[in-house]
Amino acid sequence: MKNNSAVFLLVLITLPSACTVGAPPQPPSLEYDISGSHDLTYEYSSEMTVSISMMGQSMALSQKGNGVYSVELNPLGRGVDAKLSVMELEATISNPMGAPVVLDQNSITGALEFTLDRFGNATLLREPDVDDAAVQMFSGATVAHGFFPGLPGRSVKQGDVWVDTVSFDSGTDSRVHSEMSVLTYAVVGDTVINGRALLVLNTAGTRKSQFDMNMQGMSVSQSSDVRIEGYVLWDYDESVMFESRRSITGEGTVSIPVAPFPLPIRIEANEHTLLQSR
Repeated sequence: MKNNSAVFLLVLITLPSACTVGAPPQPPSLEYDISGSHDLTYEYSSEMTVSISMMGQSMALSQKGNGVYSVELNPLGRGVDAKLSVMELEATISNPMGAPVVLDQNSITGALEFTLDRFGNATLLREPDVDDAAVQMFSGATVAHGFFPGLPGRSVKQGDVWVDTVSFDSGTDSRVHSEMSVLTYAVVGDTVINGRALLVLNTAGTRKSQFDMNMQGMSVSQSSDVRIEGYVLWDYDESVMFESRRSITGEGTVSIPVAPFPLPIRIEANEHTLLQSR
């Protein structure tokens, strides 16, 4: 019995040392924490169709665009300072009541400046000047709060899940916008693209929005409740987003002066963001 106790005590003494030596390295924390400045270029594309039912008839409004965004990221404690500029934009907004509206990068003047804490919570610092027609394609507040994913601020492994809730209000003299989204992120694996080690995150959730704006001298109010599904590919080595894709479907209402009551709408949209190879 005495010898057995001595052996057991020896195991207790040596076990912590053995575990420390053989333990795998802890994976890096999944957060916004960069060691140096990054100059990134993202390709962004989106398409959306809004179907409106009125007096037994249906009409569709659509918008489609492709853009190139220049994004400067600089360290800011455990977070980043971001500056986003629209370098290229080709967009068309179509509706059955008039001629299509064609937009380019000249519709957006100046840079969008914001900060992200290590979880991705945004603080909007400065918005660019956006033409009234282009507001439907580019909103500084929406981009600042939704372009990059929400992160957990800790190390993760396959199967880990976290929820990111974002709520904000923004506006000018001609438009007011409020939004709340609740997105669930799940770690589903990893992959390698062009030599980059990427973490694969699935996303799913909801977003509620309210827009009040003046369009061509007409007051328009739109509310929507949509469902979002997609994925994010995250570059662990660089601590930046590599790719994001979202599919959006939902319903809502739109109020316009010529209609005696709010009109039901159906929304379908797709968004894709991809980091250009360096």
